[in-house]
Amino acid sequence: MKNLLEFWDKIAQAWADKKIILFLDYDGTLTPIAQSPWQAVLSRENKELIEHLVKSSVFQVVIISGRTLVDVKQMVGLEGVIYIGNHGWEIEGSSMHFESLVPVQVSSIMEKIKYELITQLSDVPGAFVEDKGVTLSVHYRLVARDKEFLVRRIFEHICMPYCRQNEIKVHAGKKVLEIRPPVEWDKGKAALWLLRKQEILHGKGNVLPVYFGDDSTDEDAFRALRNKGITVFVGTSRFSAAQYYLPGPQEVTELLKHMTLIPS
Repeated sequence: MKNLLEFWDKIAQAWADKKIILFLDYDGTLTPIAQSPWQAVLSRENKELIEHLVKSSVFQVVIISGRTLVDVKQMVGLEGVIYIGNHGWEIEGSSMHFESLVPVQVSSIMEKIKYELITQLSDVPGAFVEDKGVTLSVHYRLVARDKEFLVRRIFEHICMPYCRQNEIKVHAGKKVLEIRPPVEWDKGKAALWLLRKQEILHGKGNVLPVYFGDDSTDEDAFRALRNKGITVFVGTSRFSAAQYYLPGPQEVTELLKHMTLIPS
């Protein structure tokens, strides 16, 4: 992968006369990864930069996150943004309508799993279960390193019977274990769904998706948007399907500054 900042001038030329659908992951991309989700506060600088881009006719800003829709909207707090929460399961903005894909029976299964997880993880300091409505997340960033294996073992013991029956799907992220409905849907499919919506509005060939993300969940979007736009991994790993990389959120801020200079 190449550092996007080093190729910015060349890339910016390719954006001429395009409607840019700017997908920005939240945790680890717009903000550094924090010890707990509520500590990852969007900086005033990034908020002002995003607000500037929202007002530009060139960009449609999309904040995409594993957080719930309510949570990510509260953390960003800007109008004119399309918000995608729960890794693509919740979408809101610009008067669009998104039907839930979650089977009705999944809710009762999730409740049962949540109860089992909370009960069995209660003796592991630092572990906590986050109920996101559509999905569940087990966070263990605050767990002692020698106890992390116990969290993963409890999670696997509880979830595997449901996985075998195809009643849920599980996914591992950065110090988080996630449980999702058994439907083939992720950030990549959500990004393609939104891209098609924008192409209807602006014409196919006139829309360029640009996606920034740092987590394994963003790899689905990197693969989905391959040969369709520009994908950027945020971090130091080179094992990614993205075309470009930026070392961290600080460089994302620098890139956003460059974007604000593009004439509307």
